[in-house]
Amino acid sequence: MASRFAVRTRTSLAQAHGLLANFPQNAPQIQRSFSEEKTKATPSTATLLKVDWLLQKITPLVLKSNVRDFIDICQDDVRLEDRVFSYNLTGRTALMSHIAKVRMYYRYLSPFNKVEWIGSCVYEDEDVIVVMWRLSTLESSFMTYFPSFVTKKKTNMIVKEGALDVQINEQGHVLKIVNRAITASDREGAKSLAKIKEEQAEARIREEEKEMRKEFDRQYHS
Repeated sequence: MASRFAVRTRTSLAQAHGLLANFPQNAPQIQRSFSEEKTKATPSTATLLKVDWLLQKITPLVLKSNVRDFIDICQDDVRLEDRVFSYNLTGRTALMSHIAKVRMYYRYLSPFNKVEWIGSCVYEDEDVIVVMWRLSTLESSFMTYFPSFVTKKKTNMIVKEGALDVQINEQGHVLKIVNRAITASDREGAKSLAKIKEEQAEARIREEEKEMRKEFDRQYHS
């Protein structure tokens, strides 16, 4: 399918969801290219951020725990296009089987594997959430299972990074996943969204403290 290009500012996203009323008006524009044509009806900003939150929680669990919450929001004919490991599949059952095989592979490959969520970005009027991940694998050999003070060798960590373009429909169901290399615009977009989330969290804390002070004054000084 034809590629599409979207240029979005962080300001418009923030205003749409009420997250960043104070975000700088001169926020940099970020150009993104996605591999899939846009769906007929794009999901709301609230839906994008809800799925983004789920992906942030699920990503570190891929190799070690249940990711059923993610599988449940995938369409039956969900597609995976993996450009990092050169693998394509179609269907929710095939995706579940693929995840199980990947877990088994890395379990036998190394005694230590860790997947990290390292950032994400969403764009107003788009149907794609970009999730950046990092996979750290301890280089394995027979000597790996002996303490370093015995072998006198430094353990090496193999690190890979990538980005997932997760396309969702209006209801928040996953239609397609593209695993690819991270770009500079991914990192810039993730940095901006992280700042948005941090500022919003701080604002919520201040509001909660304000309400607690009011309640305290009402009980003890009224």
